[in-house]
Amino acid sequence: MYGSTSLLVAAETIIFVCSGVLASLSYRAYRRRRSRSLGALCGGLSLVAIGTLIGGLLIALGIGTFVHAASTSAAFVAVGFVVVTYGMYAGRPSSQST
Repeated sequence: MYGSTSLLVAAETIIFVCSGVLASLSYRAYRRRRSRSLGALCGGLSLVAIGTLIGGLLIALGIGTFVHAASTSAAFVAVGFVVVTYGMYAGRPSSQST
């Protein structure tokens, strides 16, 4: 159990750092372009970062069970990727005939 907990905390940390960096970069791009899809990308990646942070903290601090922490993290990651996917479709041009 200890090895799998350490592996999960390490994976959550890597996901948190990478999604945080990507969210920061997409926020900068959003500020330059004012694109709605870049804003949704930033929001979705921020949700992924927040979810992994919460999941990692719950596991590291021993709050709740292992399953609850992993489920909380997975729920945030799922919602974050739904927002990213929505942003990619919302940013598409509506007229494809030109």
